[in-house]
Amino acid sequence: MDAQRTLDPARWRDTIAPGAEEQLLGAIETLRDFPVLDGTVQRIIAIADDPDTTTADLVSCLEADPTFAANLLRYANSAAMARPIRAKTVRQAVMLVGRKSLRRLALETATYRFFEKAPGTGSARGELHVHAISVASVAAAAAEQVRAHGDGPHLGGLLHDIGRYVLPIAFGEEACDAIAAHAPSGPDRVLLERELFGIDHAIAGALLAEAWGISPDVVSAIAWHHGGPTGVACPTAEVACVQVGNEVVHLVAGRDPDHVLLEVALEQAGVPATALDALAQHTIPSARPPSAEPGALARRITETERLSQTDELTGVDNRRHWLHATRAALAEPGGDEGAVLLCDVDELADINREHGLQTGDFVLTEVARILARHGRPGRLAGDLFAVWVREGGEAAASVALRIADEVRAAFAETPGGPEVTVTIGAADAATQGPDLAGVLEAADAAMREAKEAGPHPAAAAFEPFSSPVPAL
Repeated sequence: MDAQRTLDPARWRDTIAPGAEEQLLGAIETLRDFPVLDGTVQRIIAIADDPDTTTADLVSCLEADPTFAANLLRYANSAAMARPIRAKTVRQAVMLVGRKSLRRLALETATYRFFEKAPGTGSARGELHVHAISVASVAAAAAEQVRAHGDGPHLGGLLHDIGRYVLPIAFGEEACDAIAAHAPSGPDRVLLERELFGIDHAIAGALLAEAWGISPDVVSAIAWHHGGPTGVACPTAEVACVQVGNEVVHLVAGRDPDHVLLEVALEQAGVPATALDALAQHTIPSARPPSAEPGALARRITETERLSQTDELTGVDNRRHWLHATRAALAEPGGDEGAVLLCDVDELADINREHGLQTGDFVLTEVARILARHGRPGRLAGDLFAVWVREGGEAAASVALRIADEVRAAFAETPGGPEVTVTIGAADAATQGPDLAGVLEAADAAMREAKEAGPHPAAAAFEPFSSPVPAL
């Protein structure tokens, strides 16, 4: 593939700032001579994938590369294999490891060779290799759990960070080191790279992979491993498996994962959040800090799951998780018997200005606490909450009135405190159907109607409303 063509597709050009292409082209040309899939690896993969080949074919290929053969023996006899017997020959190692694991070992060895030979990154080589193998192992385990197609997640995990070799060549190691010192990993690093270079290491790595002729699914996994330009995109389940792998490895290493991307990737891949603990065990031991014993890891994963689903200030569902949970509730048998209440805290800006932000935060947490008594609450925006209640019709209207009364009473006895009221609109799922967007539109219409009726009443409406709900 011609290097110039790797910069032509619109999907890449839209993510590259003007002026960055020439430097990227030079870096890709430099690294073109260090293909990650060398001759031995390609032969091993071809033999392993061909059902008509024999063990003897694999042994002959391996014996022609003493370095790879030594690595295979070392792996076959390692603690990771946990075999009661030791392999003494390449043939025995092949029998112990198996074709599938041998194929993956070939790819991991190829990645290591690239990391050793390619210019750039300096002392980060060892760290990058350990991280790459861990991400690949977790991504492959996630793919196997959901039966995702092929070995793309494994190779995508191995190569997801190869763009970190491209950027130092294109823009200088000193500039890249400065970024790494300020933001070692995650979305903060990606944003800094885009700001300073006009491109991030994910897209740079995808361009290099295209120049090598790597398969499109692996190129996509490299390009999107941080969520792409929006930071939360997961084009396919295979890409999502690599994203999950990357975030889980950061989690195990004691770094804060991208909670939003992790939640979206888990959903796209079809991996339940409860599987994170098991997936984390696929990281290699050297990637785990001493404190990452199973108990501590489980607690950290539990905390990550909580953070990815709850609003930090109030403790109720965050916007994304509430929408997801409510859509699921609507789809359940009997879900059309429930209702959605939209609850707006009146004049919160005035409360913040007159009594201080801390008082405003207290108001929000108290309103959230009251809402939680009556259904499943979520914070959709700054002063806007939603509540899913299991009963619709007059029962939902009655709940809305009780919430309004309880909020008013909760602050009425505080001398010198703010007067706090809420305006609520209710929409019945039975009338609006199973589409959550329609239910929210009707609830928003009812809430606006209630505000116009004033002063601060609760209202319920069960007729459709054509205007969309902003920011939902």
